[in-house]
Amino acid sequence: MKNLLVLLSMSIILLAGCNLSSDESLSFKEVDKEDLSKDIQSFFDGVKDQNGVHLHSNRDDKNTMYFYFNERNVNQGEEAVYFTDFDLEADGDTLKILYESDQTLDYSDNSIKNEVYLKVNLDQNYETISVFNNGEETHFGTVTAWLSN
Repeated sequence: MKNLLVLLSMSIILLAGCNLSSDESLSFKEVDKEDLSKDIQSFFDGVKDQNGVHLHSNRDDKNTMYFYFNERNVNQGEEAVYFTDFDLEADGDTLKILYESDQTLDYSDNSIKNEVYLKVNLDQNYETISVFNNGEETHFGTVTAWLSN
């Protein structure tokens, strides 16, 4: 039984290693909306009235995902939420999207980021994608995946 477990573990490690290319690494960068394809812009335009984290994935490109962090919708008198930091963490088959946010009543501060677009380059296929705001797990507002034409 122990030999079977060792063999199974080695097989999984070997298969996982074969699935990765040496030039792929988990990374992200903030991008301008204008740099996104028309399809991705259209999807994100469709959810711009919904605050939250929105995920776009193209099934033709399994190595890239796009995230739209949106807090642009604020009621007068309420604090405006803005984003201060982003990070990624791989934990086995789980990808963790980590971000920090803060709040302000200063609506005139043009330096705050209440809309952010991230392009994420994946190093493997993940079974689960989790999102955390200020260390607390939260949820996606919208998730989509489609094939290109």
